[in-house]
Amino acid sequence: MPASAGSPHGASQSRDTLSWGACAGYPSPHECSTFQVPLDYARPSVGNTTLALIRLPAKTSPRKGYMFYNPGGPGGSGVDYIGVLGASLQIQLGEGWDIIGWDPRGVGGSGPDAPLFTNYAEYDAFWEQIEGTGKPEARGNLTQASDVAFFRSQASVFDEFIKQFDAKYRAKSGDNLKYMGTCAVVRDLVGMVDAIYGRGADVNFYGYSYGTLIAAYLTQMFPHRVGKVIADGVLDAFTWTRTPITTGNPIDFTDTEKALQAWSTACASSTNCALATLGNHTADGVTRVIDGILNTSYDVYDGSKLSLYDFIANGTAPTYSFSWSFYLLTSFVDNLLHVATNWQYLDLFLSGAYAMQNNATTALGTRSKAKDLLTTTNLKLSHGSLPRQWADLSSVWSQAGFAIACGDSQRPPSNYTTATLFEEVIQVAQGISPHFGTLLNVRWLCPGWTTRAVERLGDIRGIPYNLNIKPKNVVLVIGNSADPVTPFASAQALASKKRLGSKARLVKFNAIGHATTSNPSACIDNVIRSYIEGNPPEDKGDDGPDVVCEVDSTPFDNPSA
Repeated sequence: MPASAGSPHGASQSRDTLSWGACAGYPSPHECSTFQVPLDYARPSVGNTTLALIRLPAKTSPRKGYMFYNPGGPGGSGVDYIGVLGASLQIQLGEGWDIIGWDPRGVGGSGPDAPLFTNYAEYDAFWEQIEGTGKPEARGNLTQASDVAFFRSQASVFDEFIKQFDAKYRAKSGDNLKYMGTCAVVRDLVGMVDAIYGRGADVNFYGYSYGTLIAAYLTQMFPHRVGKVIADGVLDAFTWTRTPITTGNPIDFTDTEKALQAWSTACASSTNCALATLGNHTADGVTRVIDGILNTSYDVYDGSKLSLYDFIANGTAPTYSFSWSFYLLTSFVDNLLHVATNWQYLDLFLSGAYAMQNNATTALGTRSKAKDLLTTTNLKLSHGSLPRQWADLSSVWSQAGFAIACGDSQRPPSNYTTATLFEEVIQVAQGISPHFGTLLNVRWLCPGWTTRAVERLGDIRGIPYNLNIKPKNVVLVIGNSADPVTPFASAQALASKKRLGSKARLVKFNAIGHATTSNPSACIDNVIRSYIEGNPPEDKGDDGPDVVCEVDSTPFDNPSA
């Protein structure tokens, strides 16, 4: 019988009650296990589900500590994350630390089962309903009056689409959808700590992106259990919890333009960036080239529906044609801004697209080279894109992500319509992010979502409106200066006097990309190692950063003469 969240433990017991064995797909010393949890902690009689876990054990005995990880999403697989990156994470913390990941509810190997689609072809076909000429996707960046008028005319079409989406999900997954909220994930995390490291043990947790929401919820639900907790690339918990989820849409795009401009600046000053020559080695010039590529794709788009799955798996799509829409290219640019190791692929893609549009020779002139580009970058769907063109079969955007995000959300006001949502999108595209503001994301679908999680943080009595319960230990909060997904302002808000205050330390990472995994930094590694060893940064007593870190290098750094 597997250990469960309800398994009895003595007050000081630290014996691991899980049975660990070999992992499917990940070699020793990785070890895997399962853990049983109640679907509804308030009503255990509803039944249980089983979670999948993975651990990379400490190399020293006795261990120095343990750290649970969530890679984000929502819907990211912690098992896959640790299976691939566990060794590097252990290097960052030290050989004496257990590195642990798990698949949250509905994700990967964890129940409850809640997939909407059974195969990629079905998955792909569903999204094609809103793609192509005359469909909601074909809207450009909403800078032209005609595009704005067309976009507004599509509100009713999209309204029917999200109603269909919700109905299909409910018909397929039923009650399972309401058991996948973030509050339940936090309770599962605490239960796993109890089962593995002893009832009442501190909860050590490192969350990226959506994982920072788990960290924030933990500080409010279990402040007395907070051990070493790191929030890296912060998603704003206040708007997620206290307002309808679409309120956070403008916040998400706060720094996307800053990220693109910073990338253009880095490219322009480098001899390692081909786009720099096209842009006369100025940041504005590089940006104008990018705009030209995107605008040309919009002008010549033939309305085709291009499936990346068909391209990679079946080789049925051309390396470049008029079927590359503005939305498709913008989504690609957005994705490749997330991690510095992809900068040169972004340069290769954009300079190649420019050459194709101008009938010149290009490095992307063959299918094999284009396929290598796409597969090498191992594209994962960004927070600014639907699970469509740039998703692969193991995308971090699993189908569970919609149920988690929308299930957590407050219900919109009764007078909130899809037309209201579209007006908000227009404002974001015109006033905050003209390059990326029109990218569809999970928030767009939530107003029409009818299933809510059985427990939501905003409904728990005793948790203050401002989410400002102070945990027993200091939380390390990290934000990048130019993060296209989670702006630095969200990290600053979490660590502010209004929220965690003296129980948080704020680190500003002067970096382009999403979270600290975007760029190498000895400074960041040192801050994290010092923190987990019991030495958090000194509190400067204001809402500014307590530490500022720089990147060690970027792919566009010019070699020394």
